[in-house]
Amino acid sequence: MLGIKTLEVDVKGTLVKGSLQLNAKGAYQLDLLAPYAGPMFTFSFPKIYHALWEGHISEIDNYATSHLRTLFHKCENIKKDVPKFEREIKAFWLELDRISVLSPLEWNEKCMFLKKALQEGYMDSDTYEKTLNDLTLVMEKKYLEREKRCEAFLSQYLPEYSHLQNHFSWIRFCYELTEKKHLLLL
Repeated sequence: MLGIKTLEVDVKGTLVKGSLQLNAKGAYQLDLLAPYAGPMFTFSFPKIYHALWEGHISEIDNYATSHLRTLFHKCENIKKDVPKFEREIKAFWLELDRISVLSPLEWNEKCMFLKKALQEGYMDSDTYEKTLNDLTLVMEKKYLEREKRCEAFLSQYLPEYSHLQNHFSWIRFCYELTEKKHLLLL
């Protein structure tokens, strides 16, 4: 991801925060940070701003802020529906946990490890490229499998939200709501 910018907006007295990043493919990723963490939205914009920094005012801010409000409202609405399928989300989360997908940090560590092995002569460039390509294909396959399962779950339990992108982030959000509720009861 290139450039991270924090956005804030007041929605009916609630401070909503998010981070805006530009990925290598030229798409923007908006992550909701507060009052809920996790849900994200990916979108494109006709103009690409390569430098997103604090204080930089641009058209993208208004566009992203609008999406941030939308993410917040979707979270508020989903929050009301989660108790209806709390047991199912917990069981599904355990099932999802068996699909080992690397986090962005873990992925970066693997890539850096391979790059270091190449630089230190432990592998040649052909082996490096093949290993990186194979790892990428395996991770993409697992990621897509996880996304398809999450989309199917949302279609079954929250059909009005099955159109959302980044299905896993929404499943994680729902699961974390059940965990927070559980902790509040203790």
